Amino acid sequence: MNTSSSDERWSLAIMGDLHLAPEQMKLFDAAREHLRRHMAAHGGAARVAQLGDLGHGKHGSGSRRCFEFARQYLEGFGAPYALVTGNHDLEGEEFETDEENLAAWSEAFNQPHYWAADLGHARLVGLSTVRYRSNEYSHHEVFISPEQVAWLEAQLREHPDRPFVVLTHAPPMGCGLKVIQEVHIKNRCAWLNHSADPRVFLDMVGRHPNIKLWFSGHFHLSHNYPDSISTVGGSAFVQVGVIGECNRDGNRQSRLLRGDSRGYELLTVDHDTGAARLDMAAEWGDASAPVPVVPEDELLCDPDAGWLCSQIDCKVGDNSSGFVTWYPVGSATILALQAGGLLIEYDMASAAPIGLVARVPEESSLRLLRADGSPSEREDGADVAEVQVLEPNGEVRESLPRNPQGAFFRIFQPNKWRLKRQQKMQAEAEAAKAQALVGA
Repeated sequence: MNTSSSDERWSLAIMGDLHLAPEQMKLFDAAREHLRRHMAAHGGAARVAQLGDLGHGKHGSGSRRCFEFARQYLEGFGAPYALVTGNHDLEGEEFETDEENLAAWSEAFNQPHYWAADLGHARLVGLSTVRYRSNEYSHHEVFISPEQVAWLEAQLREHPDRPFVVLTHAPPMGCGLKVIQEVHIKNRCAWLNHSADPRVFLDMVGRHPNIKLWFSGHFHLSHNYPDSISTVGGSAFVQVGVIGECNRDGNRQSRLLRGDSRGYELLTVDHDTGAARLDMAAEWGDASAPVPVVPEDELLCDPDAGWLCSQIDCKVGDNSSGFVTWYPVGSATILALQAGGLLIEYDMASAAPIGLVARVPEESSLRLLRADGSPSEREDGADVAEVQVLEPNGEVRESLPRNPQGAFFRIFQPNKWRLKRQQKMQAEAEAAKAQALVGA
């Protein structure tokens, strides 16, 4: 996917989760032509990137057949392309291990799962999840291996004066992008390495201000929220929508990045109309935070209208709308009781939601207790050892002590692949035992 350093103008089409389905290919074919047309209009080199989750569950996502189908679609762009893996790309039922599944993916697309490519003055890098069956908790957690983290760190050290554009399936924790709390926060699969070492990526951004753009998908959300583009320092984090019917808000969109030696333009390509909209523009050498320019009338709803439209999903602080009530529980995390009854735990250092604690029914209340059962007395909540959910009559509905990590979030989704495999092995053993008894 390399371009020579002399190429001053280039376009990069960036597609989020595809989840290709044969019955939807008219949508995907039309979207491909939208992107091709807008790249051609800009001139210069045309390139394509895809952020993982190629297949649809009912059509064997993660299988060799799925990879072949996706390869044919990507080759239809008639331009060099590269991609990274998403969580669904490693769920192929024909494979026994993550390594075997990942090797089949690499063979199908003739590329490594992490890579670097030159786009004129900029350097594009892609990082991939490598675990599904072997994830400790949710099998859908997007896990970037330490090998890749060290490789990216080395790339940044070797090219300190070049702007970097990073591609991953899920975003880094603390980036400020919109997140789906009922699904991805609850199951702790929202952020890269959510259950492992999620802070490593934003720490890297802090050390390397030449990380200018970071694209991710995973949430199936559109580009029409105030926090579909967020900034940390001088780095911008960009949510990429979907092309097919698996969107969460009725919008089908992709991103288009246009660049030259001076800077870039970031556009949204709408796949219902085929039109392109400028969302942001900046010069590579500008150290300040780029400013999104999405028209106000194209934002989906008022920021105070509810959790999907609120900007507090990734931000800790006062909220005058009354949408959230905060409960301090020490210096590491804070609890947020949000409208709708979700009690969410936030990481204080990154201001990011990290897990669901409980669902609190309407009219119920919370009580924070110390280890001896007495009410918490410290203003910062450092003495809180247990949170109780109380019924309207004052009876205890649920008691929530700190977990082994010292926090309050709960594990709602263990590794279902592992459980399914255990159940299958148990069923096979019982069937063999029954057959032996019949033979006797």
